[in-house]
Amino acid sequence: MKKIINIFLILILVTTLVTGCTNTNGQDDIQKDQEKVEENKKAEEEIEVSTSISDYFPFKENTLYSYKGEGNEYAEMKTYFEYISDDRAQLKTMNPGTNMVTILEYKDGELREIYSEGEVYHTENLLDTVEKEESYEVVLKEPLKVGSTWGLKNGNKRTITGYNVEIETPYNKLKALEVTTELGNNIKQLDYYAQGIGLVASIYKDGDYEVKTLLQDLKEDYGLNQSVRFYYPTSTDLNIAYTDIDVQIRTNDKVEELIERTFKNPPSQKVISPISQNTKINSIVLNKDEGIVRIDFSKELIQEMNAGSSQETQFLNSIVNTLGSYYGVNKVYISTEGNPYSSGHYEIRENEYFTTDETDIIELK
Repeated sequence: MKKIINIFLILILVTTLVTGCTNTNGQDDIQKDQEKVEENKKAEEEIEVSTSISDYFPFKENTLYSYKGEGNEYAEMKTYFEYISDDRAQLKTMNPGTNMVTILEYKDGELREIYSEGEVYHTENLLDTVEKEESYEVVLKEPLKVGSTWGLKNGNKRTITGYNVEIETPYNKLKALEVTTELGNNIKQLDYYAQGIGLVASIYKDGDYEVKTLLQDLKEDYGLNQSVRFYYPTSTDLNIAYTDIDVQIRTNDKVEELIERTFKNPPSQKVISPISQNTKINSIVLNKDEGIVRIDFSKELIQEMNAGSSQETQFLNSIVNTLGSYYGVNKVYISTEGNPYSSGHYEIRENEYFTTDETDIIELK
């Protein structure tokens, strides 16, 4: 009997020990799960702290972004950074309705849109001429974490509403930062930014109605193609002929060099260059308010012209019509080394200019 009781006590003791071990292991598992959650949370916080706006909206040179549109004929678009300098960039946006230029800037933990203009079909570096920071719009704001909110100029608000949100685009399935802009009356726009790429999707929502702009293609080491109408003196008579030439403009290319190079290399032997091979274009400045473009040449424009009055007229008209066509104006001021144009046949003063003239101009064939 005594032996049976001892065995019973031993069984109780073993059971107690096993149960105790089991409970301890369970608590350890729970603690490990909690630690794992904390570690994941900490890792996510570290990721959010370590990333910056430039990670989610990089200024990428020589890169063409193509977007597919759904729900509206103007939803498709292409974008290209025309100029990049330090923390500023000039973005050209092209859709079936218009071409728009936007100046963006990284400053004080924000991505700011400091200037925008529509109906811009030429290329012009505006980075150093635009100073409208007092009326900027904040596109993105650090810290890049869910819940960050900021106001817009019109009183609406913009909020980071998702982190590593999966978004399906024709380009790829991507994880992105989701930013929601409240537009009022239950209308909102959701923008998605992927690391190393930038904007990959925009979705406008008004109830069941949606308009989508989705990244479709991304071409790197790419030049933006433009069709530019050039005018040249004809080589056999005193006429002027025009032709549309496809030129390629890469990020930070100088338009002065592009126009100079194309003038000096006519597309046909039927026409000649309106400037000598030694002539340089020093600067081109467009004044939209006055509707005039100012072009300054090196002294060789006049010194090496060697032309009579009729041929000089051809040269000048070719220059004036090319600049007027490209910039969409009809007044062109020409100077050499900063001085108003003056030759043996023509002379203008500081406030005077040449005007475009399409009379008797033929198409080059």
